[in-house]
Amino acid sequence: MRYFRCLAGDEAYEQIRTTLDSVWGHPNAETKTVTCIDPAVVAPRDTQGRIMLATSEAFCEYAASEQMLASVLSSGVIEEIDAATYLQELPQIPVT
Repeated sequence: MRYFRCLAGDEAYEQIRTTLDSVWGHPNAETKTVTCIDPAVVAPRDTQGRIMLATSEAFCEYAASEQMLASVLSSGVIEEIDAATYLQELPQIPVT
């Protein structure tokens, strides 16, 4: 798994998501896949309200993902974080 935090806000995250969706032809009626990653409105957030994303290594290795990832990491739109940071910064949901 790889973990990321969006530093540039919901609009930048949505631009990334919709670009990737376009590359993969989402939504796809045949596979019933609506989007490749969660929309900003339902994406997990850290304690400061920034979108957090956990995704498989394989997803990051697809050509479109790999190219976009290199671009957004170098531009500072997102940052890669480790698993411990990801888990620590997500708000805890109480178990009832």
